[in-house]
Amino acid sequence: MDRKLTVITSALIAMLAIVAAGSGLFWDGLYKNDTRSGAAQEVGNDLVTLVLCVPLLAVTTYYAAQGSLRGRLAWTGMVFYFLYTYSMMAFMSAYNQLFLVYVAIYSLSLYAFGASLLTLDVNKVKESFPHAPVRATAAFMFAVSLLLLAMWLGTIVPSLMAGKAPALLETYTTMVIQAMDLGILVPLGIITGTLLLKRNAWGYALASVFLIKGAMYGTAVLSMALFQALNGIEVFLPFALAVSMLVVCAAALAAVFYGKMKAPAPGAA
Repeated sequence: MDRKLTVITSALIAMLAIVAAGSGLFWDGLYKNDTRSGAAQEVGNDLVTLVLCVPLLAVTTYYAAQGSLRGRLAWTGMVFYFLYTYSMMAFMSAYNQLFLVYVAIYSLSLYAFGASLLTLDVNKVKESFPHAPVRATAAFMFAVSLLLLAMWLGTIVPSLMAGKAPALLETYTTMVIQAMDLGILVPLGIITGTLLLKRNAWGYALASVFLIKGAMYGTAVLSMALFQALNGIEVFLPFALAVSMLVVCAAALAAVFYGKMKAPAPGAA
């Protein structure tokens, strides 16, 4: 992927995300048309985006632009976070003055993410991970997929059988988060885990991206739960504990995964 394009795209995503997340934190009433629960989650997500994810996007952009394959993979994971986050903001959040900002961020992230994956030398990626914790990482991928599958189907299926809307729907018209998790993350986790166990090159590439995104978005989910609690909204404790464990596992596996990475020849990214 062209390094100048990486820098330009990242700068645009970062600037727009600062506007979006900063507004969410400091613009009183921006989320006034969302439910109390939805608004609390959005503010929690904004905090993680502003103080953690934007700086990490900048750091990974620097290393990716220097030709580091490790930086390129971590950068792709960070872009995946912005793609996922602002797709949900654009499709689920009640319409507000920043709608076009949300659309711009997820659009830039979508094409940057696709371009990065399509131009990756996945065989070089595999060669760079000779001692990666393959089985542990594959097990984590399967665990995340099964947890999301059980959690969301456990909510949706009973309501379908009872002929009524799930309580999680609140005043929204459809379940965007659940649709994205079930349609994207669950299959991606299963596919990545399977490819890893088969020692397929794409498994290594997807896992390195998935771990970064998982650690970042898991942290955002915990922040959402915290802001819900601060706003007097009941948080399902087992869910918060499960997410906490997943965040720790994702961060630990990412540290080991990237820590065992062998630097390829210059220019391989």
